[in-house]
Amino acid sequence: PILPMERIAPDEIHDLGSGRWLLDFGRAFSGMLHFDKGLPQPIIPHNNIYPRAHGFGDASEKRWSFITVVYGESLEMTTGDINRVLVAGMGLHDGGPRHNSEPEGAQDNAFCFPDDHDGILTQKDIYVYTSESITNDMFSRARQSHFTTHAFRFAEICCTSEPPTNVHALMYRTAMQEWGTFDSSSVLLNGGYELVKNSMRSNLLSVQSDCPHREKLPYGGDLIANSPSAMHMFDMSAFYKKTIRDWMDAQWDNGAYTETSVWQDLNDYAGIGKGAGETVWATAPPVLTVRHMQHYDDLDLLKESIGSHTRWLEFLNKEFDSGMIKKGYDKKLKTYRGDGSGLGDWLALPVKDTYLTHTGFYMASSRCIAYISNKLGNAKMRKKSVLLAELIRNRISSLYLWNGRDTFTYPMARYPSTPGPEMSLFARIVPGEKRCVVFENWFKREGSIWPGDEEKRFMDELSAEDTQFLFDRGELKKAKRKGNRLTMTWSMWEGFHEG
Repeated sequence: PILPMERIAPDEIHDLGSGRWLLDFGRAFSGMLHFDKGLPQPIIPHNNIYPRAHGFGDASEKRWSFITVVYGESLEMTTGDINRVLVAGMGLHDGGPRHNSEPEGAQDNAFCFPDDHDGILTQKDIYVYTSESITNDMFSRARQSHFTTHAFRFAEICCTSEPPTNVHALMYRTAMQEWGTFDSSSVLLNGGYELVKNSMRSNLLSVQSDCPHREKLPYGGDLIANSPSAMHMFDMSAFYKKTIRDWMDAQWDNGAYTETSVWQDLNDYAGIGKGAGETVWATAPPVLTVRHMQHYDDLDLLKESIGSHTRWLEFLNKEFDSGMIKKGYDKKLKTYRGDGSGLGDWLALPVKDTYLTHTGFYMASSRCIAYISNKLGNAKMRKKSVLLAELIRNRISSLYLWNGRDTFTYPMARYPSTPGPEMSLFARIVPGEKRCVVFENWFKREGSIWPGDEEKRFMDELSAEDTQFLFDRGELKKAKRKGNRLTMTWSMWEGFHEG
């Protein structure tokens, strides 16, 4: 069940003027405000002009009294109020089902934004009394919203002459036990660990979501990446069993798994077709089943899920090669430049390698079936799956060692900066006799920066004098393959290419 797991008092309350109050809780989480003693009586701003995001046109026209609460994670640097663009809903909604009364295309891209949201889906609660007459105790009865959770560190309350008394936030998540801990002598490492754990708490509300305010969607790629961390921090035994069952319920009749644990017609273009989600994302169910077994030794889940996972692998056996060709991948990768159809490691700082991620997780699916079959005593299925996984691994190796540079990149890669060696070393795709040399060559790669990273933003602010000073000290150097553009010698992306 999803329950309030923590009560959090505001660190600070700021008067923003015009009856608007900003509450700062010191950290971000999922939940909502709770008012122990209710809300103060609302006031109407001067000339009936409400601060941005706090208007409610329908109520104003009908002379109803209302108080708004706007939630967010960050503040506008210039105005000091909530930066709604960064913490609003995505608005991926085209107005609902098509109606026969509307001409073709009339509803296309007609986003379903509520009034007073200024074209973005603001995280917002409205407490409204639907009558022109109001008694002094009406708003004092309010306690909290019961409709949805929000993700926020900051909350703005408007419009009242004074802030609410005894207000606090309730942090909500699925009620499972926290058990993993980490501590060190480094404040930086400890803070990073708490940041990750707090992010996990915020995204565990019945499903494991990608973000707790915008999409709130259970993407397979996110689970692939961070389920080991989640299982360290929390008892995920029941939660992940439910997640796997969600995917099994959503599985198509042809065996294809979807991109999200509940199908929502998102990014299907990135898969190999016929209903399959992007291969990495759609491989989450068998990968998660194996990890669940490794942590919780639950044979019953293996027995329950093996049929669905086998159907997924059979779907890949039948459709993968033809689907990849239809998506533009030639068998020898002679025209491939790294970023084909697919999501891949879609937030990687260097270039993507969508062929590797598609094919690598086809291999991972087969390895998972081999593992599960072995645990269930099915030697025939284990042998068959091991042979298939080895066949796929050899296919990748022959292509990624073809250029003779031992960098384990796709054949036509111009620079050795693809994620090929990272993923392939970790997943043991690189042949044993080549692992050391590929690893050594990986450390020889020149660093690079991503156009949106903090390093580049910092350097863009440097004056010419400061830039020359840092260059003379050896803090900056010229990157040859970047047209002698300056980069930092101590860059966190130097060699590792990780954020």
